[in-house]
This record gives sequence, C-alpha cells and structure tokens, in this order.
Amino acid sequence: MSGRSRLDAFVVAAPGLEALLLDELTRLDVRPARAVKGGVECSVTWPQLWAVHLRSRLATRVLVRVWRFRATTWGELEAGLKGVQWGEWLADDAVLDVQATCSKSSALYHSDAVAERAAAVIGRPAGDQVVQVRVLDDVVTVSLDATGPALFKRGWRGPAGRAPMRETLAAALVLASGWDRRSPLVDPFCGSGTVAIEAAMIARRMAPGRRRSFAFQQWPTFSADAWGRLLRGADGDVIDRCPPILASDRDDGAVAAAQENAAAAGVGEQVDVQRRSISDLTLPARAGWLVTNPPYGRRVGGEGGGAGAGAGAGGGDVRDLYDRFGQVLRASGAGWRIAVLAAKETPVARLGLPFTSAVHTSNGGIPVDVWCGQVAPPA
Repeated sequence: MSGRSRLDAFVVAAPGLEALLLDELTRLDVRPARAVKGGVECSVTWPQLWAVHLRSRLATRVLVRVWRFRATTWGELEAGLKGVQWGEWLADDAVLDVQATCSKSSALYHSDAVAERAAAVIGRPAGDQVVQVRVLDDVVTVSLDATGPALFKRGWRGPAGRAPMRETLAAALVLASGWDRRSPLVDPFCGSGTVAIEAAMIARRMAPGRRRSFAFQQWPTFSADAWGRLLRGADGDVIDRCPPILASDRDDGAVAAAQENAAAAGVGEQVDVQRRSISDLTLPARAGWLVTNPPYGRRVGGEGGGAGAGAGAGGGDVRDLYDRFGQVLRASGAGWRIAVLAAKETPVARLGLPFTSAVHTSNGGIPVDVWCGQVAPPA
C-alpha cells in the first residue's frame, strides 16, 4: 500500500449536484471537504475512498490527485512526471489511457502533445486505467481515475427505454424532493423505473455500488480483506422495511423494462409497477411524495438522457398532458408533496401548483430544474 495515509481526492458530480454531494459525503464522514464547480474536493483515507464508491448515490467518479508541480517547458513536464512513484499506484501489468486538458493561460496548452509526452514518460501500454494530466496556469496536476465506468452504472440496468435517466440524477431527484423514506412515493411517468428503483434502494439502505467493480481494485494499494469487510458492513445495513413505492407508465414496453430492472436491482418486491395513463392515476389514501421525470416537450439527446421515456419523451405539445396531470393532482392529491424534473420549455405552470426550484442541473444535455411544491392539504 502507498505510504500515504490520506489522499487528495476530487469527487466528480453532475453540474448543480455539488451541494447535495457535499451533504452526502459529510454523512459518510469525509472531512475536510468543500463543494466546488463540478464536484467536491476532499481528503480521504483508503477505506473512505472505497466506501465512497460503494455508498455514494450522487457521485459520477472519483479522481485521486497523486502529484502536482509547475511546468512551462517540455523538459519540466517530463521531469515532473518522472517524480511520480508510479509503482506505488499502478500494478506492473497496468495498461493506461493518458488524457490531458490544458488551459490557454498555460505555456503548455496543447493537450494532445501533453498526453503524448506523459504517456511516453510513464511508459505503459495503452488500456483502460485512466491517468489525467491537467495543466492550469502552468500548474500540472496528475490524477488517477479510481472508478472506471461512471458510477451511475450501478450494474442492474437491462432494458433502458428510449431515453434512460441516469441513476445518479434519479437519486438526486428523490433526495432533493425531501422524501422522508416512510411515506408512499409515486412516479406516474416511470419509464424504465429508475426513480422508483433508486427510491427503494434509498429506503432499504442498499449500497448502490454493491453490484459492480471499480478501477481501484486493480491498484497495488487494494486490500481484498478490507474491501470484504466494507461489503459485509453494507450488506448488514440493508433493511427489509420499505414504504409503498408505486411506478406507472402508459407504455407496455416501459412497464416491462421497469419490472425487469427492479428485479435485477433487488427491489422487485418493493416497487409496484403498473400500466396506467395519467388520467387513471390513483394515489394512496395516505399523503406522500409524487416524484417524477415527465415529458419535457422536447427531445432529450445523448446517452443517459431521460424524460419519461415511456410517456412520450419526444418533442411536441405536452400542454394537454400537464393540464390533465394538474387536474388529477388537485382532485385527489391533497397534502401530497410534488417534485418534478422539468426543462425551461416544460409547462409546469399548467399544473396549477406553487413550485420552487430546489436544484438546477442537466439531463441529456438539456438544462433542467427540480421543481418542488405541495398540493394544498384538506381544509
């Protein structure tokens, strides 16, 4: 194991989720930590690094900053890179993907050339372990990606529908809603079930990283025994108790996908998925939270986007849908708290409820807000 007892880490988050991520890391006893643009800078022990991967619902990945130096010439860059004790961090057979970013304010501003020089100095074959070299104002920061595939890839997703929502964003939506984890939770535009599945995992205290592996497991510092203890601790935290979680969609394919995904995630018994249009929505008698990602009225693009895929995520006029959604809420949702993920063009006002923005982020490249409100309780 490296001689370092603490590591300088940067926990990456989707823009707008930094404050939520800081709260989560604080609950995981990661200190000191501070939110900055794009994530959280923090100091972690080795077990904390592993635990963040296992338990974080919001992080995208974790970078470990292994070296920092100044360089204004190629010679200074190569000398600085040779100062890294690569054998402490990488296995002898590690194969690398060296990536570089450079600011125009730096003397070394050509990212491709920096990456090529760094790869030559490190002298390892090309592969999957990512080494990031960042040059900002002539300061070079060398980081290792401890994660591998992004953390929203929990390992349970099968059918994704037309516009799958990233699991980290779904978790952020649930957490930003203020759900108390005891009251019912309903998603009437469930698509492939991501929001309901994340909610069930939150309620049952299931570690989101339990079903996958990580890049740090290939580092010389990794301890299989210590990792096994973390896994056993996470498994011991899981509870069977879960409030009613109801997911529905009007699309047969979405319903089937949500059922399959819930089963794969280990929450098939807790998530009740049904085929139902918004006009047929029936809420439990006990007031709870309605948390959903309905159609925006525009196409969500790119991998990991999402806009109620099973409910018509494509472009078009969704005003009638929102009119009917609002009628249902006002007629049968007295006292229910509402959290809706919506884009700028989404006619949220047609729901006829008071809303405030809790989080501003993006989904599939589209700027979105988590709008939170409450249907007036019974008089």
